[in-house]
Amino acid sequence: MSAAVWRESEPPRRGGRTPDAPLKSRFKSPPGLPEIGEEEGDDVDSATSIRSIGVCGIGQMGSGAAVCYKRAGYRVLLWDQDERKLDSARGRLDALESWLDDHVGPPSASGGEYRLAADLREIDDEADLAMDCIVEDMDRKVQLLLSLAGAVRRKALFITTTSGLGITRMGRESGTSELLVGTHFWNPPHLMPLVEVVRGENTPAEVVDRVVALIESIGKIPVRVNRDVPGFIGNRLLHALWREAIHLVQTGVASPEDVDRVARLTFGLRALAVGPLENMDLVGLDLIKRIHEYLLADLSAASAPLEELERLVERQDLGVKTGKGFYDWRVRDGKEAIDRRDRQIVRQLAFLKELEDR
Repeated sequence: MSAAVWRESEPPRRGGRTPDAPLKSRFKSPPGLPEIGEEEGDDVDSATSIRSIGVCGIGQMGSGAAVCYKRAGYRVLLWDQDERKLDSARGRLDALESWLDDHVGPPSASGGEYRLAADLREIDDEADLAMDCIVEDMDRKVQLLLSLAGAVRRKALFITTTSGLGITRMGRESGTSELLVGTHFWNPPHLMPLVEVVRGENTPAEVVDRVVALIESIGKIPVRVNRDVPGFIGNRLLHALWREAIHLVQTGVASPEDVDRVARLTFGLRALAVGPLENMDLVGLDLIKRIHEYLLADLSAASAPLEELERLVERQDLGVKTGKGFYDWRVRDGKEAIDRRDRQIVRQLAFLKELEDR
């Protein structure tokens, strides 16, 4: 890994273009919004004014997003309240970059760099955009944003990687309503191509447009979530599936292994090529209606965590991190499972690029 990753270097390009990204975006910048990298004077409302991005929280999501920004030519300021994460940040980020170099390809832009920020005030003073990647807790996220009052006065942008907390409430309680946008990066963020861009009730359209342009500039596909609903789009779909999967295990219909096999080897295989609504059109909506008439009433409609999940959590069987969950991870290799997942994502991205190129 080049030492230039960490030292002060030439000014980064103002948002790298990404012609060689693993998946080309189908979306262009909104009409009237300058392309990233296009000269435009000193207008602070332009997406081109984003040069420095402050990443607050450098766990799994923060590290993955930081790598995406750096490889697109941005200057990335990294801060975490846990000094141990700061101390280990260089090794983790270098490892992610090396993996991407080997499996995806070289960065799409030059000039990007990281800088460790020992004090949050560095981000408050310097970042053109501050990204919240801390724990999924509303009160703690609000407190973080309240700590960035200088950035608010400078009218820097704010984005939060929450998986489903209310953007409207977060903005209202932190005083960032007109500057805050939700950006739900999917795990692993350095590989997953799509980001849900969530507009709060008080977020101006032009602020959302600037964030959409930023997401495009790092080679991701932005999907606009026009109403601030819990879970946004993806997690509403995902957790409905997970609820039914738990229900099938809880009621003795099938083992966890077989539930996962059905998901992976049936609709999971075709989901990359056709989404659920597209697939319904292919099947025929009259048939879908007939199936719904007898099936929906038998599905789980639980409005609280299911008993099986409650039992596992009470026993502290929390999954890989405790060695046991639905599976016994004392005899399974969690790292191998993650590596298998990531290599498969790369193969799927290559397939998607093939579809785009046709």
